[in-house]
Amino acid sequence: MIKALFVTLKNLFVKPVTLQYPTQKMPMTERFRGLVDLHAEKCIKCGQCVKICPTLCLDLAVKEGADKKKDFEHFKYNMELCCFCGLCEQVCPTQAIYMGKIYEIAVYEHGKLHIDLLNAGKYDEWAHPTVK
Repeated sequence: MIKALFVTLKNLFVKPVTLQYPTQKMPMTERFRGLVDLHAEKCIKCGQCVKICPTLCLDLAVKEGADKKKDFEHFKYNMELCCFCGLCEQVCPTQAIYMGKIYEIAVYEHGKLHIDLLNAGKYDEWAHPTVK
């Protein structure tokens, strides 16, 4: 009994290591690989990210505009297939595609697993989750 009381008194004034999870979060490390994201203005539409993807989770379609420039038709990301390897980020010559820091990606609907990378608010639901 005295040993237990001594351990309790010793740890009474130590700073707690537990985080109150939904409101407090550990910062992600620099090398963490979360969901794929895109800087559309940097993208040169070369398709290297699509070619190197081992699970074919990226789908890029381009069309040629009137001024002979490539324009996006669509750029889709299927996070259901993604293995978060980061090869798409490594091969991109302009660093347009990158692995984000979002890791809370639970969904109730299957359709939310297919992301349009050209949509500006694509990750708003996961960026600031709320407690229900």
